Amino acid sequence: MKVPAFSLRAEAAEDEAFLRRLFVSGRHAEFAAAGLADAQIEMLLAQQFNLQRSHYRAAYADADWWVVEHRGEAVGRLYVARAMDGRHLVDIALMPEWQGKGLGGALLDRVLADAAAAGRPVHLHVRPHNPARLLYLRKGFVETGLDGADVAMTWKPR
Repeated sequence: MKVPAFSLRAEAAEDEAFLRRLFVSGRHAEFAAAGLADAQIEMLLAQQFNLQRSHYRAAYADADWWVVEHRGEAVGRLYVARAMDGRHLVDIALMPEWQGKGLGGALLDRVLADAAAAGRPVHLHVRPHNPARLLYLRKGFVETGLDGADVAMTWKPR
């Protein structure tokens, strides 16, 4: 599979509308399945976006906050924190139309190459039903336990 060309740039204040759309694109179905009205879903998603953003900024203050672009168009985000115990893949998200094209794997390869060059492991948490979990397993991550509703995973350089 030929992976589309992409670039990373630092997240900026003017990216907030895109980041909200990206968040909603990945979470709307969860709330819709609960039978909530559209107005309730919109309110909950706005709250969830704000809470997640605040949590990420507080828990990973020194992380790299990247917007993924293809030919100048924002198509995703990649958040990676560098810590004493290795790299933490805080979040990787792509717009639905960019999923399944190899871009997520290419982004992950970039994170793993950076960690390998530094001799550091990469840690992440993923929902058990998230299709990305299979990608992580293919890339050599091992499941290290459960952390609440998430599966904790670690990749170690060889």
